[in-house]
Amino acid sequence: MPAQDPSAFKFGPSSCALGPHATGTQSAKHLCNANFSSATIYYPTGDGLPPLLPSVVIVGGWGCGEHAMAAWGPFYASHGIVAMTIGTPTPWHDSPAARCRALLDASVALQSEHEREGSAVQGRLAVERRAVQGYSLGGGGAQMAGLSDQTLKCVIALCPNEGELSPTAERLSFPTEQRASSVPVLIICGEKDSWDANPKTQAWPQYHQTTATKLIVEVTGGDHYVANGPSGGNQHGLEAGAGVDMFCNFMSSFACQLCCPPAHWCVPFSGGTLDGPSGHAADHAPRGAIGGMALAWLRLFLLGQESVRSQLVIRPDIASGFECSGVEAPQAMHR
Repeated sequence: MPAQDPSAFKFGPSSCALGPHATGTQSAKHLCNANFSSATIYYPTGDGLPPLLPSVVIVGGWGCGEHAMAAWGPFYASHGIVAMTIGTPTPWHDSPAARCRALLDASVALQSEHEREGSAVQGRLAVERRAVQGYSLGGGGAQMAGLSDQTLKCVIALCPNEGELSPTAERLSFPTEQRASSVPVLIICGEKDSWDANPKTQAWPQYHQTTATKLIVEVTGGDHYVANGPSGGNQHGLEAGAGVDMFCNFMSSFACQLCCPPAHWCVPFSGGTLDGPSGHAADHAPRGAIGGMALAWLRLFLLGQESVRSQLVIRPDIASGFECSGVEAPQAMHR
């Protein structure tokens, strides 16, 4: 298949189609530590690739296992970006800070594959071109990672949550101007998210508080699961990977967080995790601009493809709210 012209990539019904590259996967369990307990690397193969590839590490939300975000892996890899999905040891009890630590540890660990003999990406990683992406609590954690590590090239936060049930020190908060972040942040949220990431109390305030280059897309009619994959996502897909006693686990964890001291929140519960991927890349998807915006963000800040700036400032048809700052033209459409 011929290489795809990045300038031909437009936002619309087909904007989350797979890219021109075949992809492979490799277990990265050997990279795990106390902060992330599972990992899978998705990488591009074939001709027409640059000698060194950028990377993004992706984590899910509260109760999510690693594969909840699996639809993003092959999508990014098919467009020439190495992606690694990760799971955490206590997904029902994590805070944004825990997800931040997991993302940063995993991003650094992934770069070691550049030197490891036998790795599928040995000698192929651009170790200085790193990004992180997170969903829900992971979206709060991804923004914390951008505040903590200024060497990251960019951040993507999906339906982000600040962790209001977490101890104060573990929540997402923004520093003073003197410690302002320079890591660009893309936020994608759902207009009708009425669970724990209501955009009016979460995504929009977070967008306005960050001092970095930033862009927010609020998806018309979207719920808390709308950005679980490049073509969208849904609750059924996420819950499909859970164990039969997932509901009991959910309710027990919620009751524990309401009633127990924070020190006891990490007592393990039996049960499955929310681990079913949804929103896989498709040639034609009504909400394909979700994947299109995320990919364009990585293309700009990881690949340096300046041609996508003009696309990023165009309000997608699926957006009920849209705003950007520092991306490009001041005449960009706003909320």
